[in-house]
Amino acid sequence: METKRLIKRKATVRKLALKGVNPDLFDEFKSLRSSVKHNIQKDYDTHLRHMENYLVSDPRRFWSYFKNKNINSPDSLFYNNVRYNNDGDIANAFADYFSSIFKPSTNFDGNDDCKSDCVGDLVKIENVTYEDVVLAVSELKSSLTVGVDNIPSFIIKGCSEFLIYPLLVLFNLSLRTKVFPEAWKQTKIIPVFKKSDAQNCKNYRPIAILSPFSNIFESIIHKKLYNQIKNLISTSQHGFISKRSTTTNLFCLTDKIISSFESGSQLDVIYTDFSKVFDSINFGILLKKLQGFGFHVNLIDWLLTYVNDHSMFVLIMLFPMNLQVLPVSHRALILDL
Repeated sequence: METKRLIKRKATVRKLALKGVNPDLFDEFKSLRSSVKHNIQKDYDTHLRHMENYLVSDPRRFWSYFKNKNINSPDSLFYNNVRYNNDGDIANAFADYFSSIFKPSTNFDGNDDCKSDCVGDLVKIENVTYEDVVLAVSELKSSLTVGVDNIPSFIIKGCSEFLIYPLLVLFNLSLRTKVFPEAWKQTKIIPVFKKSDAQNCKNYRPIAILSPFSNIFESIIHKKLYNQIKNLISTSQHGFISKRSTTTNLFCLTDKIISSFESGSQLDVIYTDFSKVFDSINFGILLKKLQGFGFHVNLIDWLLTYVNDHSMFVLIMLFPMNLQVLPVSHRALILDL
C-alpha cells in the first residue's frame, strides 16, 4: 500500500512541477522517484522470497503453473511467407528473424592503424578486487530465471562465500589475457509476444537472458569505467546515466522553452530517432572513439573480444527437450533488450 501511495503522489507532484507551480516540486519529485524505485525493489525481493519458499513447500503446483502458461510457443508460426508447425522449425524461424534485426558493423581489426592514434592510457582497468566482486554479487538481482548455464542468480547470492574467490580469479585472468570467456557470450533468447497476430513472427520481441556470472563481471567493469569517464560525459546526456532519465530531459527542455517564451526569443527543437540503434552499432567506430578518450590498448583489446563472436539460442518452450541451439557468427548478443 505504501508503494501505491508513493506512486500516486509522484504522479501528482510531476504534473504540478511541469506546470511550474513551485520550483521546489522538482526536488520533491526526485526524492519521490527514488523512494518509489526503492520500495518497488523491496517489494519485488519480498515476492521472490515468497516464491522461493513456495517452490520448496509445493513444487508440483509450481511446475503445473508454468506448464499451463505455455507463454512463448505458438502452435504454428508464419515467417517469410512460410508457415511452420513443429517446435524445431518454429525455433529456427525465430532465430532467423531475430538475427536479421541485427546489422553487423564493418569488420574491425584490432591491429589496424587506429592503435597508433591512442592519446594515452588515462582509462584502464588493471585488476578486479575481492571487494569489487562482493559488491557486485550483493547487487545482483535475485531471480529464478536462468541463462545457458542453468544457474539462477539467487543460488549465486546464497552461495556467494564459496564463489567470490573463484570468480575473482576468473575475472582477473580474463583481464590479464585480454579475453572475455566464450561461455559467457552465449545468450538465451525467449520470444515474447507483443500484440496482434500471435502466429506472425514479427509480432514477437526477443528477451535476452545472460549468464549471471557475465552480469556480475559486466557490472564490475561498468563501475570501474564509469568512475573514470563520468566527467567526460556531456551534461546534456540523460539516457543511461545515473540520476538522469527522460524525465530530467523533459524538465530541462521545458525550462528552455519557458525561458525562450519569457524572453521572446526563437527556440527550434529537432526530434530524431534511430531504428534499432542498439542492433546496428559500428564497433569499429566505437572502439576508435574509446581510444580517442584515452582507453588503454589492453582495455581496447579486451573490449574487442567482449563485443565479438557472440551466439544465441532460441528457447520456444520451458523445458530442455524443446530447446533449439542456433549459433550466430556475429554479435547477436546486442539483442540484449
